[in-house]
Amino acid sequence: MHELTGLRSVIEHYREKGEVVEIEREVDSECELSGIISALNSLPTTPGVLFKKVKGYDFPVAACILSEKDRTCQILGLPSSPLEFKEAFIKLAQNLIPPVKVGSGPCKEKVYTRDFDALKIVPSIKATPDDGGRYFQPIVVTKDPETGVQNAALNRAMLLRDNTVILNVRNETGVGQCFRNCKKEGKPFEVALVIGAPLEMYISGATKLPLGQDELSLAGAVRGSPVEVVPCETIDVHVPAEAGFVIEGVIEPPYELGTEGPWPEFLKYLSIPQQKPLLKIKALTLRKDAVGYAIVAGTKENYNLRISNDVEFYRYVKAIEPNFVIDAALTPGTAHWHHGIIQVKKDDYDFEGLQVHVAMAAFGFSVYLETITIVDEDVNILDMNEIDWAVTTRCDPAQQVHIIREVKAHRNNPIAGARELLDGSFVGKAKMIIDATVPWKYKNLKSGANRPVFERARFKKVDLKEYLSPHDHRRWIKN
Repeated sequence: MHELTGLRSVIEHYREKGEVVEIEREVDSECELSGIISALNSLPTTPGVLFKKVKGYDFPVAACILSEKDRTCQILGLPSSPLEFKEAFIKLAQNLIPPVKVGSGPCKEKVYTRDFDALKIVPSIKATPDDGGRYFQPIVVTKDPETGVQNAALNRAMLLRDNTVILNVRNETGVGQCFRNCKKEGKPFEVALVIGAPLEMYISGATKLPLGQDELSLAGAVRGSPVEVVPCETIDVHVPAEAGFVIEGVIEPPYELGTEGPWPEFLKYLSIPQQKPLLKIKALTLRKDAVGYAIVAGTKENYNLRISNDVEFYRYVKAIEPNFVIDAALTPGTAHWHHGIIQVKKDDYDFEGLQVHVAMAAFGFSVYLETITIVDEDVNILDMNEIDWAVTTRCDPAQQVHIIREVKAHRNNPIAGARELLDGSFVGKAKMIIDATVPWKYKNLKSGANRPVFERARFKKVDLKEYLSPHDHRRWIKN
């Protein structure tokens, strides 16, 4: 496994392996670049991509490096087996390595504090013709004024003009908490937008850690050594020394708002425009060989950035009933957020009903979570065909589907957000528990063949090597 030494070295590593394509011709960052990313994501296997010439900018832009799960696991240095990945990631999260402060670093090779326009220097993209504007997709680094603890997260920023962007601050996140605490004290909210950082920092920034934990400490645990951070020029925030671009800004009282959006959300709909705070850019620092990074919502990479959500969901649910819950995952089709699958071992009468109790408690994981499906231990929770089979054959909706009405949700799901547009109602919807476990009263029910009714048909196990020619075996059987 190669060492995690920065974005450029990772790109070069996978370019040499044939897993990164380089586009030499000039590409327009307005819709064309994202169109190429979308087309690459329609391929069975998506390569990383480096756009070497981006119209209007002096820096290349990379994308899709994290599009494939196996490649993402390699970059993180973690096993690709789903359950092993979860257990390994949990160990990292339990052994955080705090950042170490240094005096300077590559991100300080060029420093702008006056007479500059960051919006023209740092590559941004417009993903679709219907977007509200051009966007950065940065790691947002902030500091809580009450605790002094930094937070790193992924929040989009829509470009306006005159070194001003609109930052998509979400109340339920660590960034949102830092912003609320600043407003409570009437203080300016200092923000650093980090672009083109090492990729484990993007994964860490997308991870749902408990409030008060610094995600850069998780990045340190992933790489096995502390992230070196340097002080910003104009704000009291420390940022990764290896970053490509660092945009320093302030949201100043009275915290002026602007209309942010639309922008494609990870559920593949355009976002509902919202009023979000204006960030005034005060400084820009960068490295001479900086590489921009573009993330398009609803792509494989966008979903893989959230794979750590599976880890946190598994840990959360496992802690509810550790001897009952076997595994848990969030579905990739909902960007590892909105639909949770919980696998349980209901091997005793006293466990009947416990699956619904666990599912109800699991909704506390996140306001995004809207549907929970519970399955038995013989169902592969990562195979939606298996989930569909279990729901169809083991769930009587009249008895095993539970609806919880009028619950807070998130507006990025339009069925929850539309009601706010229609009549000003709160953003919410019903939430649902689908119990696709075999009811205990049927567990030992047998058919005419004296086999349990809910046991799958059994086939004789054979070794195809004994039946296929060597040529056919090589062609069809993967070793």
